[in-house]
Amino acid sequence: MKIFGINFNAAPSEKKPITIAICDYKKSRGLTVSKVESLISLKEFDTFLKQKGPWFAGVDFPLGQPNIFLKKMNLPEKWTNYIKDINQWEFEGFEKKIKQYKNKIPAGSKEPLRLTDTMAGGESPLKLNQKQLARQFYEGTNCLLKSKVSIIPCNQRNDNRVVIETFPDLVAQRFAVHNLGTKAKNVDAENLHKEIIKGLETPEFEQDFKFKVLLDDVLKLKCIEESNGAILNAILISTQVAWAYSVGKPNFGMPDIQHPSIQTEGWIVDPSLINGLAKPKNRFGSELAEFIQKGGLDSKRSFNLMGHIQRLSNIGRALSGERNLNALLETIVNEARNLTLADGGTLYILEDKHLHFKIVQNESLNIYMGGVTGVDITFPPLEIKESNVSAYVAIKNISVNIPDVYNYKPFDFTGPKKFDASTGYRTKSMLVVPLTNHEDGVIGVLQLLNARDVNDKKKVIPFSPDFESLVESLASQAAVAVSNNSLINELKTVHQNLIGARDRAEDASRAKSNFLANMSHELRTPMNAIIGYSEMLLEDAEEEGLDDFQSDLDKIRSSGKHLLGLINEILDLSKIEAGKMEIFLESFDINKLIGEVEATIHPLAEKKSNQLIINCPSNAGSMEADETRVRQMLHNLLSNACKFTENGTVTLKVTRSTHEGVDWITFDIIDTGMGIPQDSLKNLFLEFSQVDNSSTRKFGGTGLGLAISRRFCLMMGGDITVESVEGEGSTFTIAMPVKVVPKATLRRRASDRS
Repeated sequence: MKIFGINFNAAPSEKKPITIAICDYKKSRGLTVSKVESLISLKEFDTFLKQKGPWFAGVDFPLGQPNIFLKKMNLPEKWTNYIKDINQWEFEGFEKKIKQYKNKIPAGSKEPLRLTDTMAGGESPLKLNQKQLARQFYEGTNCLLKSKVSIIPCNQRNDNRVVIETFPDLVAQRFAVHNLGTKAKNVDAENLHKEIIKGLETPEFEQDFKFKVLLDDVLKLKCIEESNGAILNAILISTQVAWAYSVGKPNFGMPDIQHPSIQTEGWIVDPSLINGLAKPKNRFGSELAEFIQKGGLDSKRSFNLMGHIQRLSNIGRALSGERNLNALLETIVNEARNLTLADGGTLYILEDKHLHFKIVQNESLNIYMGGVTGVDITFPPLEIKESNVSAYVAIKNISVNIPDVYNYKPFDFTGPKKFDASTGYRTKSMLVVPLTNHEDGVIGVLQLLNARDVNDKKKVIPFSPDFESLVESLASQAAVAVSNNSLINELKTVHQNLIGARDRAEDASRAKSNFLANMSHELRTPMNAIIGYSEMLLEDAEEEGLDDFQSDLDKIRSSGKHLLGLINEILDLSKIEAGKMEIFLESFDINKLIGEVEATIHPLAEKKSNQLIINCPSNAGSMEADETRVRQMLHNLLSNACKFTENGTVTLKVTRSTHEGVDWITFDIIDTGMGIPQDSLKNLFLEFSQVDNSSTRKFGGTGLGLAISRRFCLMMGGDITVESVEGEGSTFTIAMPVKVVPKATLRRRASDRS
């Protein structure tokens, strides 16, 4: 069977075409996606629909409108009739009618949903937002009606060209957190598309849909790279259509295509919706399913309840994503009232042994208080007394369902009666449920007033036991959402405090680094003068033959140079910490550099009776880096090796290699010295770190050489690593690219990054 997945766009164009996945379905093979076509006008879409059958096509726009809207607009219930009437208005007229309808509904109310939208978690077909659902409905249904195809369930005809409504987000949600085409920040569209494509190849998909999806690599790549997800959307649509076709007659994956409401409003096909009807999964689902299976509910009532159950699931997801507490509380009351057709609702939060009013609503009296859209609440909190029904519910953690408060003796209803007397209202039915968090603790109370008959809103009826269970489930989800919201807000506060503390610490660190940098400069100037004068005096002493002074002057010069080296290390560290250290890239000969380093290190090796071995190929070539910093790293590591080795060998080994197309050079500094304890290796490259105190006293040093060397190496795209065995020796390895790529900013420690 030919399967078409139609990703529809209102007013299609070259920039926003109608994208169609052309597929072939065989029960033995599965769904093969052959190619993808683009249509850039409604005229082309009309031509496409006229092609010879048999074929099944899925569209992602709503095929129908909510019953409540049709009644308010005095439109006929039969689909073909109301589609023709709406088309006569033209789109501008249809848009005007929608706005008129919205102006008549209570402030803060949302556009009505069809039953299938509620179950699928979709938006209202009356939406005039950027998704243009209303325009898609208007243009799409007009094209379908003209083509005379068979539209299931709205307008079934004796035609082998069949169109069904789909909702591809239902497929995408099985495998990805975000919906296709989402504009949320920090959402990687390519990774999102990859997740979904991988999901189509999983056993879970095959188990759900009962077939495999065959998609070649070229189409997979197109799906991943296309930012708006139109191709992938079309493919997901085709999977839902193929599933409906595979289910076959009489209902093609719908609950009942003869049901008047379904024929009027339309129905979205997806395994999750039909499975959700058969197997409700919530806290009271098992009891309800058993009741239905035993014949306790007729099919119509069962159908309605399953719709409410699916809606609860969608509400739970919405609540968990709301971060504004006032908006969250208002949503809880709105959804509870919508679910039960309650005229009024009040939400209390339990704080300091009092119930505090947070949301107060009464549709008949046009009272909307609290939340983000209502006026401020001035009522004092309720004391926790068992005579008050809301306080009683909070104390006992049980629900109370009252058919008529005027004829219910256990509680004191003086307050509601006074309210009725002053406003002319009549409080009758009342449902009060606790908001219980995941630890079974009551954090608040939800009170609903005056359930209304679905067929006559002026008629007040008791809250049915079914609605009581539904509201309890909603209250439980709401309580967890409120608790999580409070926890998240607390965490945000702690996080902000930590950020403030971190910023203050970083400011202090920068101030310290700036101070050290400035002081090091101030110290270095007189120290250079001391060294210079001592060298001048040495020359004079040699000329005058004052041998007694030469030894002391040598000590002054040697100590001065040692102190200058320490000052330079502190200066380098402070520059790095302050983010002011720069590297100067130049090309230099490696063999020449190694020769210079050997000449400098050789006396240090001889001082401890060590043999210095240089293993560097004569054709080592050149490298592009900061020659001064490379020399400093080699000098630091080799001098350390000589310092901690006696009567042994110190080896410098130079090698070149290529990794993933990049040329690297490696300097291995190998010694046969005292080695390093394993527990000291992890701190070896930290500032002022020493192997142990005895080493500090015996060998001296500030513990800055290794830390600074590694920082230099990281700045040039490399790293320094170490391997050591205590008592046998150590190997320090400098690995860095032969050609260092200049960076705009200094690479800093992870702890320095914000």
